[in-house]
Amino acid sequence: MIPGLELTITPRESLAGYDRIDIDLPEVRVGNVRCRFMGEKVIVYSIQIYPEYQGNDYATNAIDMLKSRFAILVADRVRFTARDFWDKMGFKALPDGNWEYRRPDQRVS
Repeated sequence: MIPGLELTITPRESLAGYDRIDIDLPEVRVGNVRCRFMGEKVIVYSIQIYPEYQGNDYATNAIDMLKSRFAILVADRVRFTARDFWDKMGFKALPDGNWEYRRPDQRVS
């Protein structure tokens, strides 16, 4: 984890039922994750790191945090340009265009 990086879950009514994780340094927000928590599973719809903070592993740290807290993560409708990121994070492509990560102790149902 990056020193000083804070990941906070921020429910927002304006996000139409989505959850949001704010990615903050001590004095500035560097991005956010739009997602939905579903028990032991989280669906990630988008990760946004603001341009001036890109390339500093903030998205990687956010996904690592989710992997440590949830048994199953799904990256929803992954764009072609993002496939390398999800592959690097240990996700596997599914036939429906989503990518999935399961903790090694989780069986496929």
